[in-house]
Amino acid sequence: MTFKFRWFSSIVIVLAVLGSASSRAAEQVAPDFARPKLHVAYFIPTDRTPEPDRVARLDRVMSEVQRFYREGMKQNGFGPMSFELDRDAKGALKVYDVHGQEPMHSYGRDDSEKVRREVKASLAKDGLNIDRETVVIFELLLEWQGEKAIEVGPYVGGGSSHGGTAWVFDDAKLDPALLASKDPGGCYGGPCSIGQFNTHYIGGVTHELGHALGLPHDCQRDSEQSPKGHSLMGSGNHTYGEQLRGEGPGTFLSAASALPLSVHPLFTGKRKTPVELTCEIADLTALPDKGKLTLAGRLQGGPKAVGVVAYNDAQDIGDDYDALGWISRVDDEGRFRFVIEDLRPVGYELRLVAISESGDRKTFSYRYTVSSDGLADIGPLLESERMQKAMGAFRSRDAKHLAEIAAEAKKQNPVNTGLVRKVEQLLKLLSPIELRAAADLPAEVTAVKIVDLKMEAMEVGYGNPLRNQVRPEEECGVLLEVGGVFFESGLYAHAPARHAVWVNRGWKTLATQFGLQDGHDGTVVFVVKGDGKELFRSRTIRDHKVRQRSIPIAEVDLLELIVENAGDGNSGDWGVWLDPELRR
Repeated sequence: MTFKFRWFSSIVIVLAVLGSASSRAAEQVAPDFARPKLHVAYFIPTDRTPEPDRVARLDRVMSEVQRFYREGMKQNGFGPMSFELDRDAKGALKVYDVHGQEPMHSYGRDDSEKVRREVKASLAKDGLNIDRETVVIFELLLEWQGEKAIEVGPYVGGGSSHGGTAWVFDDAKLDPALLASKDPGGCYGGPCSIGQFNTHYIGGVTHELGHALGLPHDCQRDSEQSPKGHSLMGSGNHTYGEQLRGEGPGTFLSAASALPLSVHPLFTGKRKTPVELTCEIADLTALPDKGKLTLAGRLQGGPKAVGVVAYNDAQDIGDDYDALGWISRVDDEGRFRFVIEDLRPVGYELRLVAISESGDRKTFSYRYTVSSDGLADIGPLLESERMQKAMGAFRSRDAKHLAEIAAEAKKQNPVNTGLVRKVEQLLKLLSPIELRAAADLPAEVTAVKIVDLKMEAMEVGYGNPLRNQVRPEEECGVLLEVGGVFFESGLYAHAPARHAVWVNRGWKTLATQFGLQDGHDGTVVFVVKGDGKELFRSRTIRDHKVRQRSIPIAEVDLLELIVENAGDGNSGDWGVWLDPELRR
């Protein structure tokens, strides 16, 4: 499975594909609160023939997945909870055949939205609104070329507690009855046994369904791997059922996955209206010890949370598959407590996810580092906690409260001017920028920030164009930050992006820095053009290092700053231009 379900950008992009399932569910939840069921769709391109045994075989597949979740919930202390499958009056699994509009190779790896759109239209004829249901789409988009299996279409999942979609593959060899087989004839990146083929692809169904249920990635701890195997939402999709062949301990459902599922409507059997969590974290304390960190706090305001999941994600690994999960119940006063262990001497992002009784969630994100002696530096973490308060005031457009937070920060730690600068930047963002045309500036103005100029064009690939900030998201702030460095001036340029400004041959140089916004793992290319001619092109950027460039523009009338997606889709491609400036 090659798709990376990244914590920040990808979850937003997949939920955007779903049309923001939770918000649309809020608009479309009907008075009918009957027990929700998991639905199975079967996607058939025009040049493929449906497998004749699909109903009975997929019944076995989904019953196996149902069993895995039931046992996992029981092992985590929640009882034998699982989802209910959509069945007909005789008890057979309902499989909704969806005949695609195009041949197989018209549906590529990034065509999840395209497939879903066709499935949505078909299911609507059966009275199902895919936006408020959880649906597994088995696609006939796995192609055998001799003994090699090629994944043609999307293989991904995403959703929330109020609806979600998993895109997975079907094949005649997909059958849990074959998990124990060591016979040859399978393929996953290369020849493998039939059992291993089913490990990867039934494991993939189970994993991508987890994403459709709203679960992010999380990894097993070292102490869990030997007795329990791999976490489902880590790499457990590649070890599913391997114990049946004596090839390893297999796959388990982590506590970090079980807690959110314990209030998911598919598991409780009760639909609930989406409720926005407006709680904030108060009284956050952190006590470092060698190799571990004790964290405690209190949730105040908003609907009551049943628990908090902590995802501790080491930043020396580029994705979130390695994030270790910890859970804490919330008492009647909203208090929670974790002891986070297995710390290494690297930087971490700590994500605390509050979960309500309706299954809705709110995420708080913090960063900290661990020294070579295993002790966590909690200074950045506590600064992050103050920034969370500042972001709350910013979202409420409460300038007075922001000013109070800045004053308090100055008083408590006058040496730490970084926090004060960030809070003051949020204050500035509440006021409009007075824009000028580059041609109107007098000759004595020898330098001007591009963000202060009127633009001929401002286009971005996700959200709206923004100056001096990035697109606001629940998990992230809005400030421009690359490699941990904060910039007051810059342009949000999620690929594909284009910013054009008339400079009318009045300036000698464009001086700019650029990079990939922290918290997002995309691949971008930065390009500068003058009157349509390419003046600069960066290499493909995948890291979070700040780069800079000075480009002669004396003969340029129309200057364009462009960010491309590097040819691999624009998931996570949060490019940013930093301090772009025209100089005489």
